[in-house]
Amino acid sequence: MKFLIDQFLRTKLQLCIFLMTGSFVFSQNGTYELKNKNGSYCYISFQKVRNRVNAEIFAWWNTQSGQTGSYFGTSQSNGNHYILKSDENDPDCKISLILEQGKIRANFDRCTIDHLPEDFNGVYSKITDAIAGDYIVSVPKSYFHQKADAGTKQKTYVIKGNKVTLNIDSITAGNWVYVYYVTPQGKEYKGYIELKHLKKI
Repeated sequence: MKFLIDQFLRTKLQLCIFLMTGSFVFSQNGTYELKNKNGSYCYISFQKVRNRVNAEIFAWWNTQSGQTGSYFGTSQSNGNHYILKSDENDPDCKISLILEQGKIRANFDRCTIDHLPEDFNGVYSKITDAIAGDYIVSVPKSYFHQKADAGTKQKTYVIKGNKVTLNIDSITAGNWVYVYYVTPQGKEYKGYIELKHLKKI
């Protein structure tokens, strides 16, 4: 009897640890923002699946030229510190991400070619659970909206199984996402959809 009780308690403890660590990791997934006093800002779209991290970064310089910066990289680690590597960006650019209690501390080193100077170093706060990339519609029908508001519903919609795309430069705070959908005939539709109607691919 004591053996069964010990086994039950051990299983319960393991389940609690799994749920706590799993929810922590899940809660880290999303898009984070840093705003500077000069009006510039930077987004980090962060997704961790097991030990692999994908991160897409977009920076807006707030200059007349409309200068932006961008980066896409991956990392593998068992801890909370990630050094991104990229096949698309300048190999000298070193980006370090550290998870800190629901925030991300980012450091950009030698990333000027990718237009990500040290001005964007700092602590990023989460603004949405949405992550840049492709999604599948998970409800029977979801209408496009003109704004992130239920009162601006349009006539166009997507149905379950349709693939829509969320670009990082279109991400906004909250539970709505601005996505676009391309029909098999090549026609494109855009608009806001509730994030809860979509499943990340």
